[in-house]
Amino acid sequence: MQLRRFSAKNVSQVLKKVKAELGDEAIILSTKNRCVRDGVSGRSINFVEVVAAVDRQSEEPRIKAAKAGLHGEKRDSKSHTSSQILLREIDQLKEEIRKLAGFVKSLSINRSRDGKNAVNNAHSDTSRSGLCQGISSCLGLDRRSEEMVAKVLSDMDARQSCDWEEITRRLSRFIRSGIEKGDTAEDAKGRCWWAFVGPTGVGKTTTLAKIAARLKFLCKKDGVLICVDGYRLGAKEQLGRYANLMDIPMETARTNKDLLRLFGQYKEKDFIFVDTTGRNPFSSAHKTELHRLFDSVPGLMAQVMLSATSKREDLMGAISFYRQYPLAGWSLTKIDETRSLASSVFPIIEAELPLSYVTNGQRVPEDIRFASPTEIAHITLEPLKGLERLLGMPRDLDNDNSKVVPETL
Repeated sequence: MQLRRFSAKNVSQVLKKVKAELGDEAIILSTKNRCVRDGVSGRSINFVEVVAAVDRQSEEPRIKAAKAGLHGEKRDSKSHTSSQILLREIDQLKEEIRKLAGFVKSLSINRSRDGKNAVNNAHSDTSRSGLCQGISSCLGLDRRSEEMVAKVLSDMDARQSCDWEEITRRLSRFIRSGIEKGDTAEDAKGRCWWAFVGPTGVGKTTTLAKIAARLKFLCKKDGVLICVDGYRLGAKEQLGRYANLMDIPMETARTNKDLLRLFGQYKEKDFIFVDTTGRNPFSSAHKTELHRLFDSVPGLMAQVMLSATSKREDLMGAISFYRQYPLAGWSLTKIDETRSLASSVFPIIEAELPLSYVTNGQRVPEDIRFASPTEIAHITLEPLKGLERLLGMPRDLDNDNSKVVPETL
């Protein structure tokens, strides 16, 4: 591990130096604002100091490894691993194709029959099962969510099971009615004391900054940001940069006593947002931390972040864990990082969660939207259009041309 210290007038210049010296693989360990006094003029000079690191092997071991033929062995090992991954992906594609083939076959059989009584009940059940499997495969749903699809389409007759417009309309109506809109900070009456909580890497800090910027610049509200994340490297610095850009005060609370003091100090502010530590929601340590946090500040509410890229089991486990705390709402993050939004939307509907926000990118503050059931249904069912075109069926059921395009401040 090679450590280097860099300094420049501003962050962008010092990052250019880091990239030029250490390359794209460099890791920023710390960022600090420094001030020195010029010995000649006596003036104060402000600059940014960054400590960066990069993990580089020396050239000597590489040359020796090349002479010993170790590189060839590594390539063989990597090639073998890549082949295994490729074979697994091929097997998965074969399974998907098999399901879609069964789905198309069931629809073809249905289309070839005329009249309401042309298909008997047993065959109708088989066709509907193939229909549900095809839809679930296209949307990337698990078995439990597939059962929910089957329930939505359970009362369709044989003729309706060929009507793509009717199928998609039912699914869209199910999603729109199942997504409950949660409270938002912009519409809050009175003070808004939120702690942003969620599993590791779910996007708590960036979502906090996005909502704070909306309150500051759109709603003309005053607030303060508090960091209690002393665990993640650079967490305080990241929140501090956002606070400086938005001209919002930022404080650090190392203990619950500090936190209570800060809430008393800033109690007249319109909003107080707390950035918490991202932890494994199944750990007892995280549970203890959050209990102490909410017990120390009466009136503090949790805005829970859930990632759209999470597996169903992880998502349901996180939902069950965070439900024990006072809730302000739920936010679904990273919807731009998944091709199967339905795999997270259906569990959310099952759990009856009120959604406040969805986020679809890293930009602050642009990439955030209020949770709109219509928009969520539109994006969730988007993959079905490819299947619709494959079957040569009528397109577009919803006349809903809205897109989840972020509002620009």
